[in-house]
Amino acid sequence: MNLRNTARSYGIIARLLHWIMAFALWGMFLFGKNIADMKPSLDTIHLYGWHKSVGILLLGLVFIRMAWRIISPPPKIINDNSTPKMQIIISHIVHISLYVLMLITPLFGWLASSATGFEIRFFGSFLIPAIAPENAAFEELLFTLHEISATTLVALSILHLLAALYRHFIKKDDTLHRMINKS
Repeated sequence: MNLRNTARSYGIIARLLHWIMAFALWGMFLFGKNIADMKPSLDTIHLYGWHKSVGILLLGLVFIRMAWRIISPPPKIINDNSTPKMQIIISHIVHISLYVLMLITPLFGWLASSATGFEIRFFGSFLIPAIAPENAAFEELLFTLHEISATTLVALSILHLLAALYRHFIKKDDTLHRMINKS
């Protein structure tokens, strides 16, 4: 089992980062949708803290994932020359957009939380520094951007999943196998 990516497949580190983040981001989206509809109270305030802490953790994982892509580049796209050029371009745009959204979504959340004026504690332990001044109008805008970017991230992840399933079941290539099978 390779730790690093090879020319033909993803290594265990890339696969773990991919799947951990995929499930965590979906979980965060669903959890965030639930707590967004709650009225903050003493009984629910810890849920916001958990969401923020996991968001900061995922932000750190995105940086690790990007560093890993530099250290261990992903395999080249499987192209049997029947894939239209536009489809390959769209695939690259979606991948870049996923990374950008994985970065800006938690950043918008961190900025918005900072603008509330309430402190952010990482899993109840150390203080996460505020990165925006307290400002109600700025807070509202940033929470809106956080929600839009999270929704867009989930929508693009669905597109990403559908493309992988298309390549697996219709094109019958090894794109999906490279991310789920050990090599």
